[in-house]
Amino acid sequence: MSLRINGSDIISLDPNAYVVDALYFMRRNNVRRLVVSNVNGIIGVFTIENAIKQIMENKLEVKLGELKLRKPVFVENNNIKDIVRAMVNENSDFVIYNKRIIITEKDVVRNFDWNSIKENVKNISKEAIVVFPYTKISTCIEAMLKNSIRHLPVVSDIPLGIISARDIAYSYDTITINTNAEKIMNVNLVSVGEESELVDIVRLMNERSVGSVLIKTGLKNKVKIITNRDLIKLIFNYIS
Repeated sequence: MSLRINGSDIISLDPNAYVVDALYFMRRNNVRRLVVSNVNGIIGVFTIENAIKQIMENKLEVKLGELKLRKPVFVENNNIKDIVRAMVNENSDFVIYNKRIIITEKDVVRNFDWNSIKENVKNISKEAIVVFPYTKISTCIEAMLKNSIRHLPVVSDIPLGIISARDIAYSYDTITINTNAEKIMNVNLVSVGEESELVDIVRLMNERSVGSVLIKTGLKNKVKIITNRDLIKLIFNYIS
């Protein structure tokens, strides 16, 4: 498979920048990760997981160079096979190409030809970990970090919204860890039925620029979810 994936120019900060600076840059540029570098090159990557952990610990005035940053994952070319293999093997949602381009799961999902994959949505989706409107942000962050997830549907019998790690990070200056999930959840849900075609689900994700779609089950306080990470693993299985 010769498909090549184009990413975006790296946005970087100096290791002497503070976490609060990184959060500001993330929100301003609508990104989920920032490369940390100095004159000697790339030191690491400040991720959305770093961001919510620092919010949880109320440590926003810490320098980026003092944190345990994400190890950068480099690829030698932008062939989709090499990119996806690196993402899966390194459990990373991004790779860095040519030391100046960052390629994300979203970039891969958006460019892949989904018409070639015939897969039952029921086999791909998984039961989502859910929270409630009154759930504290601290509990949301704990659930995300413990389970290595970034999306939590907010339910009260039926899905009411969804809260993401990005929502939390971008609200760093207006929330506390005791804020309720309903205060910052996204109520514009992107959801489909279990009989939906995969190609239609991916098209919907691309059109709405979201990293997950909820799969309606019809059961009280129960919902399934498909994320970009699930789609990357599926691509990996098909092209390996």
